[in-house]
Amino acid sequence: MSGMTKKILVVDNHPMILKLMSNILEKEGHEVMTASDGLAALNVLEVFAPDIIFLDLVMPNISGDKLCRIIRGMPQFKNVFIVILSALVGEEEIDCQAIGADACLAKSTAKSIQRLVMDIINKKSPRFSQPPIVNIDDTRCQNITRELLSSKRHFETIVNNMSEGVFELNLEGKIIYANPKAISLCVTEEENILAKYFKDLFSQEEREVVDRLLRTKKNITPAFEEEFIPVKLHKKYVALNFLDVIHDNEKTILAIATDITKRREAEAALLSSENRFRELFDHMSSGVLVYEAKDIDGNDFIIIDANHAAGKIENIQKEKIIGRNLLDIFPWAKDSGLYDLLHRAWHSGHPEDQSLSIKDNGLVIGWREYYIYRLPSGEMVSIFEDVTAQKHAETELAFESAINEAVAQASKMIISSDSLDAISKKLMEEAQKLTKSKFGLVGNINQLTGDLEATALTTNIAGECEYADKPIIFHQPKGLFGWVLKNKEGLYVNSLSDDKRSYSTPEGHVPIENFLAAPAMIDDTLTGVIAVANRDGDYEKKDLATVEQFASLYAMAVQKHRAEEHISHIAHHDQLTGLINRHLFPDRLAQAMVLAKRHNKKAALLYVDLDRFKQINDNFGHQAGDAVLKEVSRRIKATIRGSDTVARMGGDEFVIIIHDVTKKTDPADVAQKVLKALIDPITYKDKCFEIMVSIGISIYPDDDKNIESLLHKADKAMYRAKKTMGNNYCFYAD
Repeated sequence: MSGMTKKILVVDNHPMILKLMSNILEKEGHEVMTASDGLAALNVLEVFAPDIIFLDLVMPNISGDKLCRIIRGMPQFKNVFIVILSALVGEEEIDCQAIGADACLAKSTAKSIQRLVMDIINKKSPRFSQPPIVNIDDTRCQNITRELLSSKRHFETIVNNMSEGVFELNLEGKIIYANPKAISLCVTEEENILAKYFKDLFSQEEREVVDRLLRTKKNITPAFEEEFIPVKLHKKYVALNFLDVIHDNEKTILAIATDITKRREAEAALLSSENRFRELFDHMSSGVLVYEAKDIDGNDFIIIDANHAAGKIENIQKEKIIGRNLLDIFPWAKDSGLYDLLHRAWHSGHPEDQSLSIKDNGLVIGWREYYIYRLPSGEMVSIFEDVTAQKHAETELAFESAINEAVAQASKMIISSDSLDAISKKLMEEAQKLTKSKFGLVGNINQLTGDLEATALTTNIAGECEYADKPIIFHQPKGLFGWVLKNKEGLYVNSLSDDKRSYSTPEGHVPIENFLAAPAMIDDTLTGVIAVANRDGDYEKKDLATVEQFASLYAMAVQKHRAEEHISHIAHHDQLTGLINRHLFPDRLAQAMVLAKRHNKKAALLYVDLDRFKQINDNFGHQAGDAVLKEVSRRIKATIRGSDTVARMGGDEFVIIIHDVTKKTDPADVAQKVLKALIDPITYKDKCFEIMVSIGISIYPDDDKNIESLLHKADKAMYRAKKTMGNNYCFYAD
């Protein structure tokens, strides 16, 4: 591969990687094309024949491993050299040969990537011998990625075990994902259907119906004519449902294909002959009940037949229900909508197909999938299945998807260094929404006082507690809050009156009916808490797990926020004295000048220099000098007002910014206070040092309106003060 210009394709959804790889390869004279996902890469390959392909594993619109298999299936690219370039190479064992790749590289620093890429191109390293290079530049972000990948695998496990075929399509109608059931319905391999148009899976006769459904996003199951019209897919009948999905502002379409072949065959058997009907009827896995209308208006229905599965699903005996009214056997039929389905099908003559929930005292206890139609003889046939487990799986899938989306959004805010208040509000809203709670709170632990300070709070709590806009602080929290903070464990309680850890709600506070909270921990240190309360119904373990996940994100946000504050403080403050340094000083002086101009006043600059300080360092060492500087800074700071500023400019030089100057004596008074504060000797170990200072004063705007010029003129005035033998001050204008 070395010694000549190569055609190279780079596939990665991260624009920085695309730019980096393009720069590296183009500088070496290679022809480079890029693609941001698997589907885009296949479009490029229609017009571009590369010698080498670099691709990531985790990408939208066809992942890297699947793309690799698809490319290997194309005869024209059978011998193209494929390199996996992914962060996962450093996290997991990747079998290059199994997915059709020639080599694997872990994403690391730009320099490492450049070296390894050039080794591959120049054939310095043999195939399948690249050592994994773990990127240790940002382990915290890798932890977030690992958590998100774990959630993704959990999601894929659920989808891969669904009894329905699930296809994910882009807006053009091309397939970018198919679960195992969907692949089995197509009777082919996965790589043969990815990137193909969904409608092309069907016969020419069926494509018009599928295309119409795809455009309108309507369910196939309601018949367009008098008879139920299924869609045929490789000799199987399927019912299609379409669902729009929006993730990170990217819109895709889920096509859910339910194999209804057995149902179709059952219907044909029922209509073919009574004998075959009875044989099938009694051995169907689906429940079947046959009704006749009690009167000509179809106001009630009487059960005239039932199969074995119906009795098993509904826990009823056939001989005890024949001849009885619908509502006598199923009191929930009206509330669930079953009665309405039968009534509509009776009057319209059109089939009805719908999932219905069964409730007991307002709580959902099960789900049934009904298909109801009217026979030519007038009887009503109800075919149904117990889909409670499936509905629970779908609910869990939707719940996991919502959690993943919330985690992704919060993680993005943390990485983007959004404010802690904004992140707290986001986490509180998501915790409240996903646990269906009325109240929510995110609190930060004050490391000095131990108090719980609310960084985000539902408005209805503030309103009922009459907090208005005041900061909400819980001093030494008690009860369940106190237990969580003390034990550093999450909990949920659905009956506070039966829990000894609870205590009565003080007057004026929100009454709590049920409660859930999780601590936010950094290692073993408690940093905060996320709590929700007053849900309609009981909290469950999955609710606590959800809030604990959000609490972990909050702890990461707090840790990052504290680190950024610490870095900012170090950058703008003198490490020895704690005073602001020369980098922050211009900003503070600019603020003083703006305020002086706005209020028609003046500002003063006092340049303070220690006389003969070098002798202390030379004769007694830098430790003695540092001790003197710290004491001098402490005394100077004690002489000025809280609104004024003192900065250490370096060495033995300090600058004082005086606000609200109305007369010349104002800065003179401050200078005299500084001189007086430094009269007493400074003691270090067994030595006493008498400190003399010289102070130069410049006035804004009298002496100048420029920051550098004001500082320079105060410095000149200070040198004039030095010539008077020290312990004196001079104005620049004098």
